[in-house]
Amino acid sequence: MKRIFATLMLAALALSSCVKENDSYKDWLPVRPGQYIYTYVMTQDRVAMQAANAGMRVAVMAAEVAKQREAGDQSVTMENVEYEGKSLLKLLFNPYKEIGLEEVAEGYKLTFDPNYQMPGGFYLGGSLLVHTNGAPALTGGAEWSVEMLSDFKVYSASTYGEKTQIDMNGGTTTLTDNQDGSYTIRVSGIVASVASDEGSKIVSSNWSTGAGGLVVRPADEGVTLAYSSCHGKTFEVDGSASGPSIYASTNETPLHMAYKVSEGRFVGLQIIGGTQECEFTSAFEYNTSAFPAPDVRVEWTNGNSRIYYNGYVYPKL
Repeated sequence: MKRIFATLMLAALALSSCVKENDSYKDWLPVRPGQYIYTYVMTQDRVAMQAANAGMRVAVMAAEVAKQREAGDQSVTMENVEYEGKSLLKLLFNPYKEIGLEEVAEGYKLTFDPNYQMPGGFYLGGSLLVHTNGAPALTGGAEWSVEMLSDFKVYSASTYGEKTQIDMNGGTTTLTDNQDGSYTIRVSGIVASVASDEGSKIVSSNWSTGAGGLVVRPADEGVTLAYSSCHGKTFEVDGSASGPSIYASTNETPLHMAYKVSEGRFVGLQIIGGTQECEFTSAFEYNTSAFPAPDVRVEWTNGNSRIYYNGYVYPKL
């Protein structure tokens, strides 16, 4: 279990940067358990959102293809679309190696090489199938679904180069154009599992968004999904998710968690504004002496964070 915690802490220490060299280390210590709660919950959510993240990147490519075709270039395709002379596949997925992308009867099939890191820090292997339901672009009220094929895996690498394999065993992911400039991402029953250090006990997640899903909207109403329009722009995100996680509890059963983002403002995968709330939702599943409070709130302003945990605030107000 310690190995799993060590290798899956991608967020970890996203918040560590807020511990300034000239700040008192003692001021930070009371919120440190909250920082770990944040790390665990955010990592769980990011694992469950890998198919959705890839599907939205495909939607950005499809919107750019449509835009360039409307401008008169009928030769542009999903396979060859570029922005400023660079492949969109490389810009959106990996700068060193293009992933496999095929237009198939169902929509688009993506195939990943697990040796190359994806945006957000994970490595992906195997394939995803984006079902477009007859809509080549995510417009006009279209709803896409992203299927994790049987060989699809997620990998997390530690600072020492060791990789932990996360098996993605089921669940559904849908992406919907709301026809008001926003998009809704829904995941349901995302089952993922990681073997324990001994390889004998496996806990599985069952992660789902709330009834309203995650609603994503460009902060500027003039921005569209086309890469040439949305690249580097701010998106607003609101929504929640919860369920059993890939982390084992003190009883070696899945640790239940919950996540909520309110008035979130993101540039790419980086949050720059808004509030994130993360929680361990069952007091019987974690060490209450190590975590005196089960929930943490992180507020972001201009890319800087402030942690609220168990009556303490860091940095202090």
